[in-house]
Amino acid sequence: MSTPSAPKILAHCPLCQTAYEDRAIRLLGAQGASRMFHLTCASCRHAVLAVILENQHGISSVGLVTDMEAQDALRMHDVAPITANDCVAAHEVLESKSREVVQKLLQT
Repeated sequence: MSTPSAPKILAHCPLCQTAYEDRAIRLLGAQGASRMFHLTCASCRHAVLAVILENQHGISSVGLVTDMEAQDALRMHDVAPITANDCVAAHEVLESKSREVVQKLLQT
């Protein structure tokens, strides 16, 4: 979904300062006063995920330079976060099967 009413804070690419074209700004979702956008710079081709929070005190934003396309960001939005248990399980697999993992990596 695209949006013609993106906040002014999303006017320029933070990397090359080129003005974003309206078609390069996509609203990915909104929840309450928070909105998430995906932006792609027509000049340098870098993408940014931006979260904008508007309240009575003003506007806050967080931006993240990414290599994700808008559809990737939407897909990742619904994925469960990695837990500490997931990290421990991955460590245990690598520790117990590291030789096999290295051999598989060397085969490719």
